Amino acid sequence: MEINDWSLGYTSAYFDLSSPGILFQWQKLNAHGGITRLKPQKKGRPCVTNHSSTPKPSADMSEKELREELDYLRAENAVLKKLEALAQARKKKAKTKR
Repeated sequence: MEINDWSLGYTSAYFDLSSPGILFQWQKLNAHGGITRLKPQKKGRPCVTNHSSTPKPSADMSEKELREELDYLRAENAVLKKLEALAQARKKKAKTKR
């Protein structure tokens, strides 16, 4: 573009780009960071890694960890039972309304 002394509009038309704004952004990125800034960057939030996805074998856990896991599993079970009871109550209520 600079070598041939072409405008942004002419260059974007020559290379069949959708708008000259793309070239302007590329020029700006190249001026500020060089050719490495023109490489695609990852967008969005970083992936969250769940380190506890593979549970520890119970033989390797301390008594405190085992009790904490037991409490967690009991709470989870209670929540699931409540959810099931609510779903059944809704279904029963809907059935009696008809």
